[in-house]
Amino acid sequence: METPTERDWKSAKRITRYLAGTANAKLCLSSTNDLILRGHVDADWAGEKSSRKSTSGYPFQLGHGTITWSTKRQIIVVLSTTEAEYVALEEASRELLWLRQLLNDFSVQTPDATTLYEDNQGCIRLIESDRFGERTKHINVRYHMVKDLREKGILEVKYCPSEEMIADNLTKPVCKQQIESFTKKVGLEGCRLENEKGCWRKAFS
Repeated sequence: METPTERDWKSAKRITRYLAGTANAKLCLSSTNDLILRGHVDADWAGEKSSRKSTSGYPFQLGHGTITWSTKRQIIVVLSTTEAEYVALEEASRELLWLRQLLNDFSVQTPDATTLYEDNQGCIRLIESDRFGERTKHINVRYHMVKDLREKGILEVKYCPSEEMIADNLTKPVCKQQIESFTKKVGLEGCRLENEKGCWRKAFS
């Protein structure tokens, strides 16, 4: 790189932290007969400062083990937290369909409906509503897929209190206690925490 900038330097440091913090990291999967698939979904509304786009995050667990997770910036700008959560649910729903098909290929039986946990009650009411109103008509029809899957009995959306929402860690910076709780719940071991300018973060954040 001929003319590195301060932004490049910060990116390089972030990569270094990732490598240092995950050198001994491992995802622990315990044996269990409780092979129930479930997911947690969250969104950080307008968290990206320049574009004001939101960030979606979701982990999926099978039994007691986390088998997949994602953090992704949404491709559209939405007007409220409820809409950001709604879009995040659609993105998680597509992953859910793929996971259900994969489990079926391995002859693992899945229940009639897979549960997605959501901490925004306005979003849940929006999904349970039979009508498309003024609040959602500007959202691309693709994001209404979650309504269709719910009506077909493929998924159900249940409320999860924000303090128990493990997907929260995938969308925004959180405190040390939340990071430690998240690490334990998803089964990650060996991830080092560091303190930078008074703010706790994962070494790989």
